Amino acid sequence: MSTAATQPTLCTLHIWPSRWNLPSIDPTCIAAVFYLQLTIPGKFEVVECTNPDVSPSGALPFLIHGHAIVSSLPAIISFVSSLAKSTSSGARDLDASLNAPQRAKRTAWCSHVEANIGDLVAYSFYSLDDNFWKLTNPTMASMLPIPQRYYVPGRIREMHRPRLEAAGLWTQAASEAEKDSFGKRQKKDDPKDEYARAFERDKVSTQAKTSFALYAKLLNGQKFFFGERPKTLDVYLASHILLLLDPPFPDQLMRSILEESYPTLVEHAHNVRTEVSQMPRQYLVVSAQKQSLLSLIPRPLSNPPKMRSEMDEVDLRFRSMRWIWFALAFGGVACYAAQLWIKVTVVRANGRHRRVQRRGADQEHEAVVTDEEGEEEGGEEEDEDEDEGVQDGDE
Repeated sequence: MSTAATQPTLCTLHIWPSRWNLPSIDPTCIAAVFYLQLTIPGKFEVVECTNPDVSPSGALPFLIHGHAIVSSLPAIISFVSSLAKSTSSGARDLDASLNAPQRAKRTAWCSHVEANIGDLVAYSFYSLDDNFWKLTNPTMASMLPIPQRYYVPGRIREMHRPRLEAAGLWTQAASEAEKDSFGKRQKKDDPKDEYARAFERDKVSTQAKTSFALYAKLLNGQKFFFGERPKTLDVYLASHILLLLDPPFPDQLMRSILEESYPTLVEHAHNVRTEVSQMPRQYLVVSAQKQSLLSLIPRPLSNPPKMRSEMDEVDLRFRSMRWIWFALAFGGVACYAAQLWIKVTVVRANGRHRRVQRRGADQEHEAVVTDEEGEEEGGEEEDEDEDEGVQDGDE
């Protein structure tokens, strides 16, 4: 899916980077890519992003179409569906053939997939201790720059913890994992912990089978849920199932359940991916750019004249104001340094002048003291001479 598009791009989709032959490491990002490729094939580009703060909602994916920024998967689907009403966009509505009751069921089942199967995906990535430390953490660290790679994966894991605890999918091993001063886990071999893990594993397996059985029954042996072509519900479910099948998890609990008990769901996910890959035009993928401190420095306008003319007044004003801000900041620092240097120079000069004055005063004081001592010695000698003369006269 990384080949260049043959037609001008209609919009830009920002998602988490790709891994394991999947468009992304996040199920909603995969669903967004699949949906756009099925509705506007080759007319969008994918930007791999590792900073969710650039999104208006603080989460990925989000879509940029002209001056419009759409965040969250349901909003993106609704926006692209509205584009399908315009013949000039070339977009099509995946659910155009569904009637009102079917659309209502589709909306309810999509929410159910994102909540229940999404919990199972989060469980596999963040709750299982071996999966997180041997796969999730190293994978996310390889995407992130320094120093974010050392704390962002753990922060994301803690963000999923309340959701998994509420669903009963936060394991005891994950909650009781201890680390030494170097960040390495300390393993404790306790028979009670082994029994607890086995019990939790059985409970999670039962919960997963209950959720998978609902969709296997709804699919009822068909290729897709609503006919021979994939719809929005197919995209939702396939994006989550693929993230349970393809990543090389050390703990393959979910994959073994799907392959052994629900092969129809595995086949359905592969069918959806095949439909997406067989679209005539492919989208362009822009790899993730690792940020550094140098990225905070504005770059000169090196765009060609044609591209520069296409920039609107808001972008030009923003760039000019950014340059003015940096100029004022550097100017303020330079003025402060100059004033500080002047003060230091004056203080040093005053110190030298005072030392010179002190040396001169000390020399004058020593000279006066020397003269007084000389006069006192001369007076004593005269007194001694007079005394000797008096003694000679008496004799």
